Amino acid sequence: MAEPSPEHRRPALSHLLVDARPVNHPTAGQRGIGRYTLGLLAGLQQVGAPVVALYGTDTEAAILHGTVADLALQPWSPAVVRAHTQPGAWYLATQLMLHPIPLDPVPRIITDSGMPVAAVMYDVIPERYPERYQVRPQARVQVQLRGMLTRTLDALLAISDFAADTAADELRFPRDRIATIGAGFNPQFVLGVGDPWPRLRGVLQDDGRRVVVTVAGSNDPRKNIDRLLRAWDSLAPATRRAHRLVVVGEVVGGFPAQAAPDRDVHFTGSITDDQLVALNQVATLAVMPSIEEGFGLPVLEAAACGSAVITSSVSALPEILAEPAAQFDPYDVAAIAAAVELALTDAKHRGVLLAAGRRAVQRCTWANVASAVVDSLQQFGARRPRTLRPVPHRTAVVGRFDDSPVGRANTSRVRDMTPEVTLLVDSSDSPEPTRAGPRRFPAHALGHFLPTSQFDEVTTL
Repeated sequence: MAEPSPEHRRPALSHLLVDARPVNHPTAGQRGIGRYTLGLLAGLQQVGAPVVALYGTDTEAAILHGTVADLALQPWSPAVVRAHTQPGAWYLATQLMLHPIPLDPVPRIITDSGMPVAAVMYDVIPERYPERYQVRPQARVQVQLRGMLTRTLDALLAISDFAADTAADELRFPRDRIATIGAGFNPQFVLGVGDPWPRLRGVLQDDGRRVVVTVAGSNDPRKNIDRLLRAWDSLAPATRRAHRLVVVGEVVGGFPAQAAPDRDVHFTGSITDDQLVALNQVATLAVMPSIEEGFGLPVLEAAACGSAVITSSVSALPEILAEPAAQFDPYDVAAIAAAVELALTDAKHRGVLLAAGRRAVQRCTWANVASAVVDSLQQFGARRPRTLRPVPHRTAVVGRFDDSPVGRANTSRVRDMTPEVTLLVDSSDSPEPTRAGPRRFPAHALGHFLPTSQFDEVTTL
């Protein structure tokens, strides 16, 4: 096969600028997206990708420095973007699917550079269930904005085939521009060494019964805990007597099991990572009955700790274990009960489940995720022809820019300062509202919805 001509050959991946701000996000920093971002950065570093993590605060930098050794860190700034605007460079947006959506998942300095942009696609659950997640008008607007922004991107990197397929459908994004990169798990989740029970003090007591764990996180109906509880009630009496079902997460109300301890069900509430690891290490079985997940990380975490795992047969969950014997119909209470009973009482079947878990743990690593990212971006290239260009020097000037003589003089003074000037109007001594316009904002916007990191300099008149 003939080699492509130089003008059609895509440049090798030269720089991968990754938005690292989710690692300390107020709602996602200690949960899925924040942890995914840390794991992805660790994997990219491990495979030798030309990655640069862009942080917004010193706290974010400290988290990154303490988690990923020798990772190239740079603060968000026009100068940093300018220095990396070269053929083969990409920007990876990690917080596009946060809900509520942040103000700048793709900052303007990235757009101005002409650099191609990809985004990590976690799920489109709010889009698929509007009656549940778009009740408030603000939520509906955010979903619409996210869809419009997504359609401007060059590529999506989905954490599962299911996430890729549903994103293409819900967001009207070309399926051939979506790659599946998968997910990994925190290295804290490992086989137990020694006795894990002391780490569960205050969470669960060892009473001799074996543990069946399910990670609910919350009482969101898609977690399907209600059907699991009904299935648990229908198990054979001998099986029930020998086991406890442990429900992990902030499950508040809605489940009568909380008032019926004779059902052999224990609700832990919120627990630490170390306690979750210990719980998975003592568990005989982990059950994931969800109706919909973008990936299903608790499946992988439980398997990494040595527990047998069974899952719902829908959404992304079958992709993790890739074992039909580990799946059940999540809408059928009897099917859930039969799957739990078999996993707890049939040694040969448990061997199949454990083997599937070991294969998943070997396959779902952050290094493999990172390699898939690099390969996908290299294969895709930019979606549309574009010209790379240095981001213009950007200055923000704080001062009076009203119709007073001082304001008009200030406006005239800054007009030709740099290629691009943003006026930050100080109207603290005026009862009149700030007259907004292109590149004209109230002074108090700086540091709020107008990050200082988007400017080369901020000056005051």
